[in-house]
Amino acid sequence: MGLWVAVDDSIGLAELGAGAVVAALAALLTEVALHQADLHPRLRLRWLAGAYRLPGQVLGDTVLVFRALARQLAHGEDPPSGFRELPVRLGDAGDDAVTRRVLLVGTNSLAPNTVVLDVDADREVMVVHQLVPNQGRPE
Repeated sequence: MGLWVAVDDSIGLAELGAGAVVAALAALLTEVALHQADLHPRLRLRWLAGAYRLPGQVLGDTVLVFRALARQLAHGEDPPSGFRELPVRLGDAGDDAVTRRVLLVGTNSLAPNTVVLDVDADREVMVVHQLVPNQGRPE
């Protein structure tokens, strides 16, 4: 709901009502999908230990992407984009592994420089595309 207010930039009654309906619908659809897939995600507190670094990663990646954009506009220089494999620890094959994989994909795709394309559970690697390749952040 807070995201809706921030994006809509209004606190009018109609906008708040629409935001509440969309949030409730999203929650309902999430529960239906989890029930149909027979998943019971459980969040471990230790998995969130590095979450404090996310704003810095987003800011750092934003600077990288804007530098690449400036070079493209000023000199016509394409960024050296590329694919990388980052090692990840997924754990067992149960609900914990699914939850961990969702967190890994979400947090590593949050910053604008990196998009997660696949998680290979057999090899325990995450395949990502980076507009400006850097050292990465596996977890």
